[in-house]
Amino acid sequence: MKFDRATRWIKEYQRRGALWIHDDNPRRPHALLTSGKHSNGFFNSGLVCESPSLIEEASIDLSGAVNEAMNVRSIGWVIGPAMGAIVLAHCLARAIRTFFTFTEAREIRTSFTEKMSVPDKPSAMVLKRSHLHDGDEVLVVEDVITTAGSVEATIDAVTQAGGNVASVIAVLVNRSGLTEVKGGRKIVALIDRPMPMWTPEECPLCKQGSEAIRPKGAENWERLNASY
Repeated sequence: MKFDRATRWIKEYQRRGALWIHDDNPRRPHALLTSGKHSNGFFNSGLVCESPSLIEEASIDLSGAVNEAMNVRSIGWVIGPAMGAIVLAHCLARAIRTFFTFTEAREIRTSFTEKMSVPDKPSAMVLKRSHLHDGDEVLVVEDVITTAGSVEATIDAVTQAGGNVASVIAVLVNRSGLTEVKGGRKIVALIDRPMPMWTPEECPLCKQGSEAIRPKGAENWERLNASY
């Protein structure tokens, strides 16, 4: 079943033009990731999340995968890092409620963590727009895991706010090659597809003369996909 989900969703990303792979043409730019590393591939989940019907379908499939890994009826909150996981958290919470029986029916809330300006902790995040009660069970979600930095910062923020982070992390795409994150929490993804990442000094595409650019934003996405 996992293979079927992955195959289906890779095809959906391709159909939406949301899976980009460099063609080794040195005139074509390549991806500069948030971590500062470079890559020859990128999953643009924003193009999936912008379609209400498609992200709803993805959330239904992802909630099924999460339900296979844990008891989803214990979840009280679904929280992910801004901005990419905001829509996913909302849609996934709705999908998870379908696993509740009539007598168990209750609200699942959603929220998001945001980067905080702390000089000695540049990747730190904080949950500042919602209030958790001690022990609230929280499912942490992400659209794409690359290094897991944002996910682990969200785990820290939820824990500091009094929440209990579930044993599973729900993700649309896991390109990191990791199977778990902080605390031994299992990554459950619709797509598990590791992609190369290099430091700027190691990057073979830079050595060929290709420019590294941020793959987010309409202008840069167009540059990555242009004809060269």
